[in-house]
Amino acid sequence: MFNILTDPTIRAKHNNGAIDKLTLPQVYAALMADDIAAFPALRPHQKHPGLAFFTQLGAIATHKAELPEPPEDVDEWQQIIRSLTLQEEAWHLFVEDITKPAFMQPPASSTEREKDYKSVITTPDELDMLVTAKNHDLKASVGAQGDVDDWIFALITLQTMDGNPGRNPGIARMNGAYGNRPAFSLAPMGGIGAQVKRDITLLLGHRTTLTREYPMTEDGTGLLWTREWDGTRVEALTLDKLDPLFIEICRLIRLRNDDGIHAIKATAKYTRIEAKAMKGMVGDPWTPVNRKENKSLTLGLGGFTYKRIAEYLIDWDHPVLLKQTRDERRSSNDMTLVARAMVRGQGKSEGYYERTITLRPRTVARLNAQELGTIAKERIEDVGKVQRILRHAVSVFAAGGGDSIADEHRVRANPWANRIDDIVDATFFDDLQDEFEKDASERQAIRDKWLCNDEDGNGVINHARKILHEAEDTLPCNEMRRYKARTRAEGVFEGRIRNSNGGFPHLFRQIKGKG
Repeated sequence: MFNILTDPTIRAKHNNGAIDKLTLPQVYAALMADDIAAFPALRPHQKHPGLAFFTQLGAIATHKAELPEPPEDVDEWQQIIRSLTLQEEAWHLFVEDITKPAFMQPPASSTEREKDYKSVITTPDELDMLVTAKNHDLKASVGAQGDVDDWIFALITLQTMDGNPGRNPGIARMNGAYGNRPAFSLAPMGGIGAQVKRDITLLLGHRTTLTREYPMTEDGTGLLWTREWDGTRVEALTLDKLDPLFIEICRLIRLRNDDGIHAIKATAKYTRIEAKAMKGMVGDPWTPVNRKENKSLTLGLGGFTYKRIAEYLIDWDHPVLLKQTRDERRSSNDMTLVARAMVRGQGKSEGYYERTITLRPRTVARLNAQELGTIAKERIEDVGKVQRILRHAVSVFAAGGGDSIADEHRVRANPWANRIDDIVDATFFDDLQDEFEKDASERQAIRDKWLCNDEDGNGVINHARKILHEAEDTLPCNEMRRYKARTRAEGVFEGRIRNSNGGFPHLFRQIKGKG
């Protein structure tokens, strides 16, 4: 049976290092006390779906109980979660009667439907997001362990994150069959409990905003696994039938516990939620949206580079959980920008990406400020200038110092120019905040030092010059022409970097004046 409201099924590692099994209400009480350091069964790519589930369920339960903030008491959590549905089976992991719900497992219309559940899944890693089932680097160990909470988190991940592999429909909170559901949020200093508590509290105050901006309702269904579903077109729910924080499902799955835990699966012929036209813009509290293009964010291959994060912060609408509370805007404490996503391709995983960025109080308070975006864009444009100049210089060397530069020479130069991105990326947001926090009269000096710092050689231009020299020592070149090639390449670099047309002449005028 395994009733997650009353049976300890979820392993939790506490701040003192102790690990024990908790009921779902006990998990919430520990989270509210910020006394969970980790969930041993929660793998890296499951962090977002796992914590999002705790946040959404906690916010729905707290709202339905008409409480102003999430409770701290275990018994109160059990009461408000249980009251979300009259069907006690909805909290059981194993329910033999297929016409009744089980946890994250929707009921069928009749017992006859069980014949449709033909596929058998024997390990939690097979149950996980199907696109990652074969080649994820953490799969094998989980398949060997197969504890109850491994199945719980795999089930949550599958039902709330999966796309459209083959004939299976994907979730509504995703732009397209091969999209993904990325997470962008602010997190306070502390553990995962502090983050979940903050997010629940913030969502309680934004329900009205969500229902105003999206076609959802306060009286809508929040727990979709409690509703009957056979995967047919006529059963598809429209957004106006849903709670703004609805926890969705996208697969016909039932867990069984005879001769060991396993799952049986049927193929849904149609999506659970009719929202394809929304392109993922269904009010997900974690996902940025682009109003101009009417779509939600899909993270691409390569992950959260500094250029992408800057773009999402500047040009995309921030999700609810990336917005500051009034207290956070006034606080003197740092916060963390958390970004997570599993990128999928056609029939394969293209990587799990996670990035955290420490934000200082002034940046937190003005995260939406146009001024911050302007500085970030200017810095990215400056990096682009340096890269173009470096690419030209390396291409000249690759061409032996001649006047004719072919495509093959540019191709050889690209990896060297791209190294600038890796160098800049490592400290981009710290450097950005250094400039943003200064008064307007001091910012240019900060920017100039970031570009060209002859004292320690760590400016962007200094790094580009080092890369050019390394390219000259590494790339093949006829020894008879190497001196000419090196001289021409360095002449191109130094000339263009000082040129008023596409360079930074003011930096070198200042340096010359100091001499």
